[in-house]
Amino acid sequence: MDTMNDLHPTPPPSPPGPTNVMALVAFALSVLGTLVPPAALGGVVCGHLARHQIRARQESGDSWALAGLILGYLLILLSLAGILLFGGFVATMFGIMAFM
Repeated sequence: MDTMNDLHPTPPPSPPGPTNVMALVAFALSVLGTLVPPAALGGVVCGHLARHQIRARQESGDSWALAGLILGYLLILLSLAGILLFGGFVATMFGIMAFM
């Protein structure tokens, strides 16, 4: 006896669309941000744009965009922490030199 699933088989999943180029650019810019810190900001912007395009166009590459976002935000955070630490060291040195 046939069951309902035998009469109406589940269609195979559709193949994913082409990889979104903006997602690859986002990842590349974020990796470049390790050498040129402002590039990480471009990676974050491209990552957000790529994820929006991927959802709208049913493309693949969301993991590339997400990796670009995570790396870009991490590098921006580390850059800001470095600037704050450097500023603190400079302020401390000028403070010590003021008392000499």
